[in-house]
Amino acid sequence: MNVVGDTSQRTLGTKKALRFLSCYASRWPQFTRTSEVWLSSSCIHLHFHLRVLSVGQQYLPSTHKYQAKGGLRPARVSGKLVSLSGMDDIGVIEERFSVAVVASNTADMPSYTIIYLSDSGYRRLFMESERLLDMPSRGRLTGVAVYLRVLRSILPIWTGKWVKTLNEVDNLLGVKIDDLLDPKQDSGSMMFDSTFERSRLYFTVLQTLRIMSEWIQESERELQQLRKDFGISVQPNAARRGSISPGLDDAPSNTFIKEIDEAWEELMSIHTSTSKCLLDRIEKKEAEIKSFRDGLFSATSVREASRATVLNQYILVFTIVTIFYLPLNYVSSLFGMDIFPYSNIGQSQSSFVITTVMIAFGTWAVSAVVLWLVHDDRRLLRFKLLLRNFRWEAIYPLRGREFKEERSDTIFQGV
Repeated sequence: MNVVGDTSQRTLGTKKALRFLSCYASRWPQFTRTSEVWLSSSCIHLHFHLRVLSVGQQYLPSTHKYQAKGGLRPARVSGKLVSLSGMDDIGVIEERFSVAVVASNTADMPSYTIIYLSDSGYRRLFMESERLLDMPSRGRLTGVAVYLRVLRSILPIWTGKWVKTLNEVDNLLGVKIDDLLDPKQDSGSMMFDSTFERSRLYFTVLQTLRIMSEWIQESERELQQLRKDFGISVQPNAARRGSISPGLDDAPSNTFIKEIDEAWEELMSIHTSTSKCLLDRIEKKEAEIKSFRDGLFSATSVREASRATVLNQYILVFTIVTIFYLPLNYVSSLFGMDIFPYSNIGQSQSSFVITTVMIAFGTWAVSAVVLWLVHDDRRLLRFKLLLRNFRWEAIYPLRGREFKEERSDTIFQGV
């Protein structure tokens, strides 16, 4: 691409063109602006980038093979969303639309070059040069007018990509009424998530929707900044040149500047309205998925609670059986230590039986009382209050007597 001007301007123009290609082909910068306006003494340079997440089975890593365009191998974010069945996985890939213009601003009929790069293939976006935006053919900002027409033509394609992506997300997570009302369908898979696959899918889609929302808002901010930089850098210079050019009428130049302003406002209005519709749909989808996730968590919690109740019943049965055999084991261990000398076997047997029976009935009685108290919450609460009152009466009366003895001292006799 040739840039009119001296050597330093041509070098700087070449750097701007390489920056434009680098921004299109490399990974998306995190903290650097992607739009840019540059004005020299002989030319105007603008570039703007849009990106979108395209979703579909045709973008699966196993089937989608990216073909280099013009020798470029762009770095793009890609992956896949795994479905619950494992048969309806969809691929996710980043696509970009990049448009740049280099136009001379030293003549009333300037020369300009439009560069359009897209991952979706070439599209004929603007008309022939004889019918530029239905505006006058003269003017130093003709290239900018064509550039705005190209951006306005890209926005429907960009919006359509986002709409298709959201439709694919709806198909991946959407709930049909036939599936809910059909008795043959297993609704338990929608209510419970023992393997956490559904929870993982909800989390992945929610984060993907969050990234989509950030990308859409970022494009709106970049376009607003591009408009602001253009108004600061280019328009005052064009108005100043039109006012000092000898032998020319200022009315056509001012009219064209006004029409450029109107084209910018139209472009900003279209982008704002489409972005708002997309963001509203993403917000509704996020609320829907969050409701699915909350219902899933609630149903899973109820099922786990019911399982815990059944497990507690099993533990109760095991405890009862253990308590039944506990006295016998204890007495057997006690008499097996050879600490009770007996002269005959009959005496030892009778002592063993009596001790076993007494300890067994004592253990069972205590266990029954404890079970009777624990079974009723109000009964257990009354027992705790009674125990606390008993401890209070056992401790504080002694302190009361000590206090009375202190009051009987001669110090308090005159009081």
